[in-house]
Amino acid sequence: MMPAFTSAYPNVGVTINMSGTQLQARFMLSLVAGVGAPDVSQLQLQEVPRYSCTGRLADLTLVAAKYRDAFPENVWKDCMYEGRIYAIPWDIGPCAVFYKRDLFEQYGVDVTAIQTWDDYIAAGERILEASGGKTKMLFYPTGFQEILFEMLLRQSGGQVFDENGRIAVNSPESLAVLNVLRRFVKTGISANTQYWSQPFFASFNTESVATYPMAVWFGGFIRDYAPAKSGAWGVFPLPALTPGGLRTSSYGGSALVIPAQCAQKDAAWAFIEFALCRRDSQLGHYRSFDLFPAMTTVYDDPFFDERVEYFGGQQVRRLFTADVERIPAMNRTKDWVETVSYLRQSLGHWSSDDMENPEDFLRALETRLARRLDREVSPRSLSLKAKAHGESVN
Repeated sequence: MMPAFTSAYPNVGVTINMSGTQLQARFMLSLVAGVGAPDVSQLQLQEVPRYSCTGRLADLTLVAAKYRDAFPENVWKDCMYEGRIYAIPWDIGPCAVFYKRDLFEQYGVDVTAIQTWDDYIAAGERILEASGGKTKMLFYPTGFQEILFEMLLRQSGGQVFDENGRIAVNSPESLAVLNVLRRFVKTGISANTQYWSQPFFASFNTESVATYPMAVWFGGFIRDYAPAKSGAWGVFPLPALTPGGLRTSSYGGSALVIPAQCAQKDAAWAFIEFALCRRDSQLGHYRSFDLFPAMTTVYDDPFFDERVEYFGGQQVRRLFTADVERIPAMNRTKDWVETVSYLRQSLGHWSSDDMENPEDFLRALETRLARRLDREVSPRSLSLKAKAHGESVN
């Protein structure tokens, strides 16, 4: 993108630092100190609230106003704090299931018959039995359960926090998600191997795992680590939690911000606008690096209808555009990153207890989050509703 930007803005010099070492800590320290921050910085969408609430990011509300309709509301929510815009969306992470066509054909599994997570689990049991236990359906590392938990919770419309920042994790939606995750383990269809480990990447080239429910950007990892498997992979929509339910979700994504201390705000905004608010730039990010455009106004481009040879000639880009604007927004708070870390630990302990009593787990999680984060419990809580009806929650 830089040659085109330099041509359009010959008087603006840009230095790009690709190092992410301790980025979060260093960036926060520079905001607190008021000096040392880059003129433009990249953040994960889920991290933006942690920084925007400091009051140390530039308010982009006025300059971003003309692009308000170009990005979905569920993405803007991550970029806003108290009604003001402090970040511009870069990429988003609509989800689906990457699968190995040859394994599905070998074991007689019809991918079009997988409509719900119940169907998905049944297909996994079939593959597990037919392969003599050699092929698992998915990776489900008990040390990183929060990834699939968040993906399915968002798909269901559930929340960890309500719109007022109160703890809302103890809900019917959370319970439904936990029951699906529990079945991944109890049926034996999942491999307890860590994401991003050597065995994880090696599995792309073997018969050890058949599917990978993940965000769109995961396709780039598959092609990088399994270049010889072109044509052997496919993608199908995320199974729904209930028949006819939403068949997508979102995980990941990023944004660009300008620190309030930036002395060259006009130039910084020109860079962000050029990088993120133009069709050519957004399409270029996806074409080159599988960074799915957050700008929905580019989805009418013929590029999305091209057949992708690596994925068996499938129109996978068009598949990922389906229902993007229907994906529920997550109510993230300034302590979201801490919450996810605690959620990871709690789910890990639940696994060590053999994943029993998900209702008890949610009640305990709600209590601990409320205490740890010093937040109230939402009136929607199953515990509070039970108390209101005089039921025991012990």
